[in-house]
Amino acid sequence: MVAPIFAGREKSIRALEEAFANKSPIILSIQKEPAVEDPSADDIVRVGTMATVVQLYRLPDGSIKALVEGQQRVRIKSFAATSPHFQVHFSPLVGKKGKPSDRLDALARVVVKEFIRYVEGNPGMSEEMAQVVGAVADAGDLGDAVAAHLLLPFKKKQDLLEIDDTEKRLLAVLKILVEENAVLDLERNLNQKVQEKIETTQRQIFLHEKLKVIREELENAPDAEDENIREYYRLLEKKQMGQPAAESVRKEIGKLRSASPMSAEVSVIRNYLDNVFALPWGELAGSGNYELAAVARHLERTHYGLKSVKERVLEFLAVGKLLGKDQPNTTLCFVGPPGVGKSSVAQAIASALERPFVRISLGGVRDEAEIRGHRRTYVGAMPGRIIDAISKARVDNAVVLLDEVDKMDSDFRGNPAAALMEVLDPLQNKEFRDNYLELDYDLSRILFLVTANDDDGIPPTLYDRLEVIRLAGYTFEEKERIAKRHLIPKIASETGLKKSSVVFSPAALKAIIRFYTRESGVRELERRLRKIYRKVARRHLEDNLLLPVRVSAKALEDYLGPAPFSKERVERGPLHGASLGLAYTAEGGEVLTIETSVCAGKGELVLTGQLGDVMQESAATAWGYLMSKVENDAAFRDFFGEHAPAFDDEGKWAMAGKDLRLHVPEGAIPKDGPSAGIALAASMLSAISGRATRPTVAATGEITLRGKVLRVGGLREKCLAAVRTGVKAVVLPATNEPDVKELPANVRKALKFVYVDDFSQALKTLFN
Repeated sequence: MVAPIFAGREKSIRALEEAFANKSPIILSIQKEPAVEDPSADDIVRVGTMATVVQLYRLPDGSIKALVEGQQRVRIKSFAATSPHFQVHFSPLVGKKGKPSDRLDALARVVVKEFIRYVEGNPGMSEEMAQVVGAVADAGDLGDAVAAHLLLPFKKKQDLLEIDDTEKRLLAVLKILVEENAVLDLERNLNQKVQEKIETTQRQIFLHEKLKVIREELENAPDAEDENIREYYRLLEKKQMGQPAAESVRKEIGKLRSASPMSAEVSVIRNYLDNVFALPWGELAGSGNYELAAVARHLERTHYGLKSVKERVLEFLAVGKLLGKDQPNTTLCFVGPPGVGKSSVAQAIASALERPFVRISLGGVRDEAEIRGHRRTYVGAMPGRIIDAISKARVDNAVVLLDEVDKMDSDFRGNPAAALMEVLDPLQNKEFRDNYLELDYDLSRILFLVTANDDDGIPPTLYDRLEVIRLAGYTFEEKERIAKRHLIPKIASETGLKKSSVVFSPAALKAIIRFYTRESGVRELERRLRKIYRKVARRHLEDNLLLPVRVSAKALEDYLGPAPFSKERVERGPLHGASLGLAYTAEGGEVLTIETSVCAGKGELVLTGQLGDVMQESAATAWGYLMSKVENDAAFRDFFGEHAPAFDDEGKWAMAGKDLRLHVPEGAIPKDGPSAGIALAASMLSAISGRATRPTVAATGEITLRGKVLRVGGLREKCLAAVRTGVKAVVLPATNEPDVKELPANVRKALKFVYVDDFSQALKTLFN
């Protein structure tokens, strides 16, 4: 027969073109598995058809349409070549036609009769096919002609092709025709039964009932289940599910088997089963016999500094190893400003333990369904982020990082932080229940790590389940070593240059850190170094700049532009009506300049600079303390100068007719917290007394109405900021003296610490 074929693979296209050009025969044979994209010789069925290429067309998409005419059956004996296309040795498959006999004639007539019934009962076939087949005289050709027009799978057609005996081939074709006609007759009977049950206008119901009756009739047939359902059953036996979960999944497979293929429920069930079987269900990564010394070496190699953090991580893993678990019943939470290495430490832990690492960003998440998933009753339902992360990791003991947990929010859709409590609680996460799966899943083997910039943003109930490890900012020396050891090699490889292509002088690297960055971490430092490497790469290609290039401190302006920061940000002269305070933010430590002025008014305290409620109360407390000291302490009044703005020319208190205006730059940035109490009181006292504060002295500490100074937090970040901006001395509560011992040695050396229990003790240090 003549038939069109389409070819898109390169090998097939070359074979067709060569056969057409040389007018040589071509062997047509199918592959054993249609899904194989690049079949080898073993994938090709050995019995095929020799054909000639009659016409050849090149289609716009690059594929080929060929019109081929079959000649005879052949058997592939061996493959002579597989490139650029297959070349084979073959032998004709000569059929055993036998002598014409009454048996063959009778068999041929029966085949023609059954084929006519098949055409009449199949609405997809033309009646002309029956006339064409009926005109075939040869019995062997008749079997081929009928087989060519049957709507059969390729495997059955291949089986017919391989039968070389004419009588056997006719019998096989007759058997198939009888079976197909029996199915068509049964379908007609079922149509009649169903038609009696329903109204003619209810077409959808008719189709559903029709398929239902068909499934009832074929329920006990061995081939009733399709390949997908059999695959689901194989996966169910393979996965290590618990008994309750396995029973639930088995019921879902049963629903899929009985559901109508046209039903919308089929796609929902299939999506559900695909998500269930995508989970690892007990599969683990790594041997679990990790050595703590090897983990310690890996952390030391990937991160500089962070000594306390590394020690706590190793203690954490040591306890888990002694308990015989993947990890102890606690969750580590890394808290620190951006760029200090929270996420990279978590990734290094996963790498050291040889486990997959998955990061879940929680910033801006405000829907509980993001954690627990959506119920399947909703359109487009899907599992939560926890289950999705496990599916990506493909193991049940992955390292999962819950990033930016302090940036979560809540609204009418629920509280995601409350859902996380079940995930992180070791007593509950053994039977975590996702709303989409509705199955208990064991999360106890997963190593959850949490990061946050500010632990104040973590809900208290969730905070109670975390063990907080603080990552403070880096000192100047630590940044310099991190740049040399980690940042420069990394940036060089990412920009296509070698580490030795750009050589920084010691002064240049120090200048970049001091004059071009103001941060606790090293993220901005990395951006600056990357900018230099980009400019060097461009000049090397455009201007043939010779490598290596030496970057000096004087050349930095050519690469980075003017330095945004001066050597010392604090003022050099005395501060009148101002003082320096230390603040701790999510980005690290900052030095605040608190300004106060006295002007005509109604005796009010006016606060500006976006101060929060706590800071406003702290300012009111400081003002109340100063007023009480002026009224009740004669010695304190002696502190005021001769021309103090708070007194008139006659030495009487004059603030009743004046306003005290206090401002904290930068006004666009919100500020809050009680730790600026000493600095607020010092700024107010400077304004009303006329005495100036020292420009290189900063203060931190909460103040009470009696002038007592209370303990504050974030001391490391505050002191690092003080060193960066040129502060020489820091006034802080005496109760913070133990914290000073934890500071780096170079910070303790650069700063003078003055410990006070009462505000009056700080006057000699703060004021000239």
